[in-house]
Amino acid sequence: MALNIPIKKLNNGTDFPLIGFGTFGGPDAPEAVYHATKSALEMGYRHIDTAYFYETEESIGKAIRESKVPREEIQLTTKLWQTFHKPEHVRPACERSIKELGLDYLDQYLMHWPMAWEFGGYDHDKIYIKDEDNDIKCIDVPVIDTWRAMEQLVKDGLVRTIGVSNFSIPMLEDLLSQCEIPPAINQVEIHPFMPQEELLAYCNSKNITLTAYSPLGNPGFRIGYNSLSILEEPTVLEMAKKYNKSPVQVLLNWGLNRGYAVIPKSVKPDRIKANLEHFKMDAEDIETLIEFGRKKTVRTCDPVYMFGISNDVFKEHQTSV
Repeated sequence: MALNIPIKKLNNGTDFPLIGFGTFGGPDAPEAVYHATKSALEMGYRHIDTAYFYETEESIGKAIRESKVPREEIQLTTKLWQTFHKPEHVRPACERSIKELGLDYLDQYLMHWPMAWEFGGYDHDKIYIKDEDNDIKCIDVPVIDTWRAMEQLVKDGLVRTIGVSNFSIPMLEDLLSQCEIPPAINQVEIHPFMPQEELLAYCNSKNITLTAYSPLGNPGFRIGYNSLSILEEPTVLEMAKKYNKSPVQVLLNWGLNRGYAVIPKSVKPDRIKANLEHFKMDAEDIETLIEFGRKKTVRTCDPVYMFGISNDVFKEHQTSV
């Protein structure tokens, strides 16, 4: 690869670019993501991240097919939604993603969240329906049952690599004790106010690669009381001046220097290009940013605020009796 994009070998031997292109967006996402993905591929991105829930798979597939980049050079990640956790729904959901992308296979297929919801259909308007309590109730589908159906996708050639997202250490330990194919990736929220030190060390010890979503702390995204302005922190601004980089580049490279993948999202060509820049940071600066999260931990993508109280998978909203 011509650019200085760091590569990490996944536990199945796949070369995984640690700078990826994130594609989550709003109502105008499909059109904006199509153009942005074309730009990203032209600039040298070879790791594209999406999910069935994002409703951007079709746009990304079109951009990939229209690019001059050989398919085998691209690492494409998408995800299994919560309503598809029953084993009989896993393969149809995967095949639907492959069809929307217009591709022959998926490089990485991740379990988007560890909880399962009742199946209501595969159409996008059937997969996120809250009840009168503003909640989506969870159902009892063991993670290992869903995982074994995902393992079959690898055996059948639909998927090259399987992984998880939003899994804690106890969740990973439970899965690893029962699975045949270990997860290659765990995609979680990581930024200075949630540095995930223990999880990073654990995943490194188990040869599971972390991917950081919201590596900038989700600027502009407000949910519940959890919102951050990490890019405006004086310490980050000082580091930006020190390295002659932008605050965004500092935060992305803080993650890269810690050894995991980052998947920033943007639809602006200049920012898409700037996010590719990789540079070495001093160890003391990396430690300084980790200290933010040691003093104050903030989860911006809180499943309780997004999906309802039944989805407190991290047990961060429990009240003492």
